[in-house]
Formats: sequence, C-alpha cells, structure tokens
Amino acid sequence: MSKFKLIAKLLKLVKSFRSIISLAVINGIIGNLCSICISLFAALGLVSIMGYDVGINLIVIIVIMIVLGVIRGALRYFEQYSNHYIAFKILAHIRHVIYEKLRVLAPAKLETKEKGAITNQITSDVETLEVFYAHTISPVLIAIFVNGSIVLFISIYTNFVLGLIVLVFYLLVGVLLPYLIYERAKKDGLSYRNMLAKYNAKTLDMIRGRKDILLTNSKELFIKNSECDTKELVNYKRKNIMRTIMTRGYVDVFIYLGAISIIIAGYFLSKYHLMNPLLILVALIVYLSSFAPITALANLPANLNQTFASAKRLFALLNEKPIFEEKHNDNKIDFTSLDVNNLSFAYENEVILKNINFSIKKGEAIAIVGPSGIGKSTIIKLLMQFYPYNGSIKIDGKELDQIDHNSLYENICMFTQNTYLFNDTLRNNIKIAKPNASDDEIIEVLKQASIYEFVSNLENGLDTIIKEDSINISLGEKQRLGLARVLLRKPKLLLLDEPTSNIDSFNESIILNTLESLKKDMTLIMISHRKSSIRIADRIYTLKDGMLYE
Repeated sequence: MSKFKLIAKLLKLVKSFRSIISLAVINGIIGNLCSICISLFAALGLVSIMGYDVGINLIVIIVIMIVLGVIRGALRYFEQYSNHYIAFKILAHIRHVIYEKLRVLAPAKLETKEKGAITNQITSDVETLEVFYAHTISPVLIAIFVNGSIVLFISIYTNFVLGLIVLVFYLLVGVLLPYLIYERAKKDGLSYRNMLAKYNAKTLDMIRGRKDILLTNSKELFIKNSECDTKELVNYKRKNIMRTIMTRGYVDVFIYLGAISIIIAGYFLSKYHLMNPLLILVALIVYLSSFAPITALANLPANLNQTFASAKRLFALLNEKPIFEEKHNDNKIDFTSLDVNNLSFAYENEVILKNINFSIKKGEAIAIVGPSGIGKSTIIKLLMQFYPYNGSIKIDGKELDQIDHNSLYENICMFTQNTYLFNDTLRNNIKIAKPNASDDEIIEVLKQASIYEFVSNLENGLDTIIKEDSINISLGEKQRLGLARVLLRKPKLLLLDEPTSNIDSFNESIILNTLESLKKDMTLIMISHRKSSIRIADRIYTLKDGMLYE
C-alpha cells in the first residue's frame, strides 16, 4: 500500500470529526498569527522607542501585545484539546474495529498468529497512530495557511523578492527536508514495528513459561536472547534519535540561511531605493517568528515512519479474509440430528481425513478414539465451522455452512482439555457463557460439575479471584469450573475434545459421571485416546489412516 493510499485510509476514519478538525485548524491558524503579530508589534515598539514614527502609540502597542498573548494562550489550549479529543476518539474506534475483526477471524486464522504480535497490534500499534491524528493533520493545514499568509504579507508589505526568498526556505524546511528524511527512514519504521512485535511475543512466551525456564535452569539462555533482541531495538532507537537531532540541526541551518538571505537581499533593495530599510527588520522578524508551524512539519518524519508502519500492519489485519464467512439469515436450527457424509479435509496439502461418515441423534453419545495427532480434534473443529471442508455436514437436514452463525453457536458448544480462566472473579468466569445468569443458576451448574463444595468452602466464594494462569486452583478444579461454564450455556450438542486428558482418574470419574447424567438433556460427541473416558458412549468410532470405523 502506497503512503498516499495509507493517508487516504487514515483520513477516512476522521470523516465524522471534520467539524472538530476544522475548529482545531482555525484555532491553530489564528493562534499562530497572534504569536507572529506579537513579535511584529514588539519590533514596532522597539523602533518607536528608538525615535522612529511607526504610526501607533507605544502604550497601544503594549496593550495589543497583551491582548494577543491572552488570545494565543486560549486558542493554543483549544487547538491541543481538539486534536487530542479527535485522536483518542478515533483510537477507541480503531480498537473496536480491530476487536470486531479478531472475532470474525477467530479461531482458525488466529491459531497461526503469535499472541504477542496481536497484543502489540491492539496496544502499541494503535497508540502510534495518535501521532498522525493529534500531531499531523492539524499542523499540516495550519502550516499551509499560516506560512502562505506570511509569504503574501512579506511580498505585498515589503518586497516580492523577500517574499520569494521566504517561500523557498519554507519549502526547503517544510517539504523537501521532511520528504528526504522520511524516505531514508521508512524501511526502518516497518522493521522496527515488526521487530517490536516479535520481541513482545518472545517476552510473553518467557512470562508464560517462567516456571519451566527455572525448572530447566535455562534462564541464562533466555536472558542472553532477550539482551540481543533489546540491543536491536536500542540501536534502532539510537538511529531515530540521531535522525531527530540531525533534523533539528538542518532546520536551524536553513532558518538562519534564510535570515541571512533576507538581510542581503534587503540591503541591495534598499540601496537601489526599492524598499524602505525599516521594512527589512519587519520582514526579518516576521520570518523568524513564523517558523513554528514549519518546524513542526520538519519533525514529523521521525515519528511518521513508525506511524505509517503501524497503520500498514493494522490495515493488513483488517483486510484479512476469514476462512469462513459468518452467515446471518433465517436458516436457524433447533438441534435434533447431525449427519456427516463423505467428509474430507487436507491441511497444507496433507490429507488428514478421508470420506468420514457418521450420524447422531438427540440424546445420544458417541466417542471417536485413536492415537494423538491423527485428526480426531480436526473433526470437532470442522463441526464448529473452523475450516472449509469437502463433503457434507448437515444439522437438522441443513448444510453447516448455510446455517445462521448465532443459531449454530446457540445449539453447539465445545469443551476442550485446556479450559482458560480469566484473571477475574469465579462468578464472572462462569457467567461468560450467560452474562445475565443469576447466582442460583451458577450454583446449579457448579453442583452439576461437582465443584460446588469446593467453591462454597472458599473464603470469598463466587467472589474469589482466579489468579493469572489459574495458579491458585488445581487442574481438576479448573476443568470442572470450565465444565460448569459450558453447562450454564445449556448446549443441545456438546463437543468434548479430550476433556479429561490433563487430569487424574478421580477428577476424570467426577466429570464423566456428570456428563453421563446429562445425556438425556444434550447430545455428546467425545474425542479421546483414553479408554476410560469413553465408557459413557453409546457408539464408539476409531480413526485410523484418516478413515473412521465403527
């Protein structure tokens, strides 16, 4: 994506804020003109003190300067307030759009993405866009209007030659210099954002695996790798800081070269009686006091290369197509039967499943067994519409990919070997399945999952905070809380993917007894490689070489 298309996409997001942007720009223009006029009136006051007649009383000049100063302060405040109001409103909107996109891409597309990279996109990358919305749009427009006005003023009030000189140095500092710096730095910006995403992903991995790092005594290796990554980031930052310092140096050089050019040109113009010598001072003071908007443009490339790099990464995410398009229609279901016919699936040209056939009716339970890694879980994922497939999957006689998305997930739920509990209260963790559930409903499912006694004995009961990584509860307790969450949803078809593989035989027995008691209310499809887990099944299928045998 070219930078012009990128800017157009970024500007498209601010269409609803045009009135506030206009207000910010008007405030900025008037405020900067006030600032320049303060310097101009100060020069007139100095000339008046020296005994020259400037046509305005000194007291009046001082009063005007005070009034202009107050106006400048107020307008500066409103300009900054407007810019940041727009920026943070848009950042909130962008985050909302990203979360919506992640929801549509999940789970299939997100399985291959690093969690640290996603975290970096919804935090650091979004924050970086603040530079564009708060410190780019208004300054560019303000610079065009303010410095354009100054060129006209100097050309008309003093001499057009001086106006031309001022225009040349404005273009050098505000256009050419930023362009050259941006072109040199743009590749670094994208590299840095990608580097930062990988660094965050690695850091997240280290935090999650801290226990294993300590147990294997490999912390020195991880520290060394982290130091190498940190040095790369520091080197880039150092380059960026040096580039910023050099930019400021170039800006100062161009400003003073412009000032010298005005003095030399003014000298010859006054020598040949083409302008009043006092106007040289006016032109010089106005020129020197008008560089704030242009200097702001010159400093933009130092941050804009990262801003555009972040924008490219975010738009790349937003442009991704989900593997399955959600259907929202009147094709709804009320689960009574599932029929799978000639189901086949290949992953990266590797055939996983071949002509799978089975069916199940309401109130039945079946099990699919076989060694790990042969595609059992893939069958479950296909039933949950994770991936496209060949063949036919019908629920209540309707093809899976034509069923209304919300209706599908109201009827079907999946319970895996790895329940995730959030760093929140136990109550809120259960209520994820049904946000408006009452405590009585929660207690009922806790009893069904044989975890109520454990919860009731906790000091804070349902208000107990589940700590990060669920370190304050056991694996068995974690799985039973996950089961309670699923049961609160009351699915009509429950898909169980190795639900007891990570727990001991005692907890396995508790969960299986619970599931067996629920067979009359829901249909069960269980994936397992443990014989003990499939005793509740009415029929058992074996997956071998991609084929399913009853």
